[in-house]
Amino acid sequence: MSTPVLSPADLPFPITIDQLITPIGSHVEKGQRLFAYKFWYMVEIAQSPDNNDPTSENSSDLSGNNSDSNENGNNASHQKKSIRESIEFFESPFEGDLIGWNVDKGDEIISENQLLCDIKRPCNHDIVYAGICTQCGKEVDDSDIMDASLSISHTDTNLKISRKEARDIDQSSMSRLKKIKKLILVVDLDQTVIHCGVDPTIGEWKNDPKNPNYETLKDVRSFSLDEEPILPPSYMGPRPPVRKCWYYVKVRPGLKEFFAKIAPLYEMHIYTMATRAYALEIAKIIDPDGSLFGSRILSRDENGSLTQKSLERLFPTDQSMVIIIDDRGDVWNWCNNLIKVIPYNFFVGIGDINSNFLPRQQSTMLQLGIRSHKKKNTNETLNSEDDKSDSTLSVHEKDKTEELLTDIMDTEKKLQKKIDEEVRRQEKKLIKDEMPKRKSISDESSNNELSKKIEFSASLEVQQQNRPLATLQRHRQNQRLLIDDDDELFYLKDILTEVHDTFYEQLDEDKNESVSIQTLMPRLKFSVFSGYNFVFSGLIPLGTDIRRADIVLWTNMFGANSTADIDENTTHVITKTAGTYKARLAKAFNPEIKVVHPDWIFECLVSWKRMPEKPYELIIEQPASEEELEEFKKKLELKNELLEKREMETEAQFEALNTRDPAIDLFASGTSWLNDDDDDIPISDSDSSIESDTEKNEEDYEPNLSDGKRSFKEESTDQMRNNKKLKILDESESEVKKNEEQEDTDLEEELLNALDDFDDDDEGDKNN
Repeated sequence: MSTPVLSPADLPFPITIDQLITPIGSHVEKGQRLFAYKFWYMVEIAQSPDNNDPTSENSSDLSGNNSDSNENGNNASHQKKSIRESIEFFESPFEGDLIGWNVDKGDEIISENQLLCDIKRPCNHDIVYAGICTQCGKEVDDSDIMDASLSISHTDTNLKISRKEARDIDQSSMSRLKKIKKLILVVDLDQTVIHCGVDPTIGEWKNDPKNPNYETLKDVRSFSLDEEPILPPSYMGPRPPVRKCWYYVKVRPGLKEFFAKIAPLYEMHIYTMATRAYALEIAKIIDPDGSLFGSRILSRDENGSLTQKSLERLFPTDQSMVIIIDDRGDVWNWCNNLIKVIPYNFFVGIGDINSNFLPRQQSTMLQLGIRSHKKKNTNETLNSEDDKSDSTLSVHEKDKTEELLTDIMDTEKKLQKKIDEEVRRQEKKLIKDEMPKRKSISDESSNNELSKKIEFSASLEVQQQNRPLATLQRHRQNQRLLIDDDDELFYLKDILTEVHDTFYEQLDEDKNESVSIQTLMPRLKFSVFSGYNFVFSGLIPLGTDIRRADIVLWTNMFGANSTADIDENTTHVITKTAGTYKARLAKAFNPEIKVVHPDWIFECLVSWKRMPEKPYELIIEQPASEEELEEFKKKLELKNELLEKREMETEAQFEALNTRDPAIDLFASGTSWLNDDDDDIPISDSDSSIESDTEKNEEDYEPNLSDGKRSFKEESTDQMRNNKKLKILDESESEVKKNEEQEDTDLEEELLNALDDFDDDDEGDKNN
């Protein structure tokens, strides 16, 4: 089977085939010349000082003052330019027998991925291990592997395969799973199915029956790992001893039942940003006999990225049967395969000990994932007195929980501050040890990895030394701190079962087997909040772009729309405190707007159902005053007028652009496609042959009317001219877009000025 050779993107398009060097049937080596091609480029002609009048405003010198003048906006003459021709050779990208040409002398190649020739290769090197082809035994590099050089092994990054081989493997795997009616589940570890800490306090409490947290720590498991010392790259001395670190692991409630329900329906993989040694220890705890995950464990050491996860790493060509469960959505770029879970924070105030390699998140009450609001049985019918007593109890419990959440956030902030200080200390120590400065791309990557390792080491050391749990316990006056009431997995196992059953029901109905998780899950999620418009009050830090806030991205996946301020479309205000300005304003502006505790959102997200708002609604005792409401309505009206005006202007601009006469001759002035600016290009005597050749070729471009077909050269020229037209249109659209962006800025300034005295939130919001 032959392999097509396509025009690569780095050719100086357009090119003209000048000579076919290798005859058909010849054996070619990698790097051997296949054909010669010519192309043209423009050069600036250096002018003699005698040709310039120093007193003239159009004069220019040889030192480049002309270009400087142009950059400064001064009047200066255009540099004269000339067209030059160059000849280059196209080399074979791989070894094989040339079995056919798809181009001929004089043909023009105007873009990438055009078919040039076909070569039959002795081996496509589809599977390579440590630089050696496993099929032919030859030493190869990434360029020898067609399409791509992909890693799909969980454990070995030395194994590389081509995209064709990856496609075959994915198809085989998916067919195998369909026969046994299974899907694939990719499982994160930290804060998804377990929570882990290194605070020595955990071990002490676990062995102390008198400690108020003793009962919840009975099933905590522990293991130790040797932490390698971090040394400067130039270090040549004796290796310091390793430091032993003890890890304490709490399994998320219901994990055993979760796996029992899911294992028959899913082939499971572990994907973690922790080290491989850590992942293997956790696997021993949650899968002691290896029946659930086997060797399907991918860690940070094999991932290839320190900051992102990607399904393509394991399933390069087909993710249609893959589901992810993870407490972080950002590391997956909120892909359609993701089920984001509420983070499991059993060891409060510690967070994720392996998150140092991931993008840093803001510490907010929402991200703590603690659903503290007292749940009511929505099927109960309560009389007014029951409602009153239950409400009083909820307020009391809410105050206690809010205080605990504040303490937890303060503890995490203090811990992070100490970690940052420790990182700076360790970095200074490395610099003092003459760590060399690195400037190349690879060295920058190494330095980034080194910085992450320093941060990870510092986080372990600070947690061990500062004992955040003990500090928090003392602050809580020795009350019980660790509570084991998480119920996320009880909901999740039912959701995964429903997705599995729906997938195979649709697959049985669809004869073309086009069912995909990437379209099925968004459809199932979207109905939960579809038609709802949220405003978050006192939950997202001030100054945050709400479009990038995790809770907004998360609820968007379920069909919600979120805005920063209340408007005519608002259906819900989400807040922990009934006294915020937005909560009070909502009830005065539209009594139909529901003001609810964020636990309502969490209940909907974990169950994939629209839960009743009533048990979570907050009582607004003092709605906004008439004066506040009138002021708000004026500002809202002004905002809507400005936005409507902006919309009309945008539509008019696009309409003018789209109604432009498509038949206009953009080349009426006779400007050559080689000329990309308005400068005059004098043709020298030496270039006159190019002009005459062009005239001669234009005769060859005449269509053959007898057979109704057009020559390759003619079609190439037409396509080239069309491309030029498109380029001019693109430049016009770019200019329109630039003007729009400037108008956006002007609009924002106008809006900010108009709303300058309008406070988005009262003091209650800011405190939250």
